[in-house]
Amino acid sequence: MKKLLVGVFVALLQGCVSVLPEAAPASARYLVTDFAPAQTAGDAVDWTLGVEEPDATLAFNTAKIALSREPARIEYYAGGEWVDRAPRLFGASLVRSFENTGLIRGVGSRTTLPVSTYVLQTDIRNLSVTHGGGLTARVAVFARLTNGRSVIYASKLFDVQSPVRADNAGAAATALNEGLQQVQRDLVEWTIAEANRANAKR
Repeated sequence: MKKLLVGVFVALLQGCVSVLPEAAPASARYLVTDFAPAQTAGDAVDWTLGVEEPDATLAFNTAKIALSREPARIEYYAGGEWVDRAPRLFGASLVRSFENTGLIRGVGSRTTLPVSTYVLQTDIRNLSVTHGGGLTARVAVFARLTNGRSVIYASKLFDVQSPVRADNAGAAATALNEGLQQVQRDLVEWTIAEANRANAKR
């Protein structure tokens, strides 16, 4: 009798249908990838470089992927985001890009390299997809090469725009990452040239 009751109970459990809603799939997470030159150009340098974490306003100091449908208006894509705050991702990727050149033996964040010959400070001015006249990913980063205190050796605005293939988080992240890679490529070349120029005057 006991075996019969157990069998009936198991059968009833198997026949139950869950009325709970299915959990929504997790949002995709996206990385910022570093720039790796095909070949190293130039000689190894004898100075060191500290890279500060980039500054950014609250609009871009987030893991959310920004879009702007009209001037002075920021929204964020649903269904995907960066794996960390965008400035932190860009800063870490930028350090790796400098390391990838093989020219700077001493390069790192200000945490890992608190004392260095030069310090690179960056400010993310724009990191969003705009909707004016088609979808465009814009990456704008202002850079200063300093001694970490009051001396500024050089400064420049790097501004890159690229088309976005679709109006969704994945396509936006891909296009913005391509822009960030181009900015890293240009920034690395500019920084090395300006630091070498400043170092020659020391």
